[in-house]
Amino acid sequence: MTKIALFPIALAGLAVAACSAQPGAPAVAANSGRQCFLARQVNGYTSVSDQIVDVQVGANRYFRLGLDGSCPQADFSRRVVLRTTGGGEWICQGLDAEIIVPFAGGPQRCLVHDVQPISKESWLADRRH
Repeated sequence: MTKIALFPIALAGLAVAACSAQPGAPAVAANSGRQCFLARQVNGYTSVSDQIVDVQVGANRYFRLGLDGSCPQADFSRRVVLRTTGGGEWICQGLDAEIIVPFAGGPQRCLVHDVQPISKESWLADRRH
């Protein structure tokens, strides 16, 4: 009888854990048809120019980030940090994030003003080898 009584409690605990572990995209993004991603899911980037950075999210999602003004150090750096702004975790549109490029003179911060999904072909074509 103890095993039967614990099973529903354990099942309810698993359901609560599953729901809390899967953060959903913001409601505004779901309603507008925009594609969003979490900054922590970015696992690759390439600088297309000093105003454009492409990022790979997970295994097969790609986004082009338009930067507000010139960010010349992003063109040469082997690593950058993508940080959300405004307290949220999701990046859905411009002004949701900034790129931080380590630099000898101090980190260079470049505000993202545009976020657009791109194809894998575009990602591969614009990569610098």
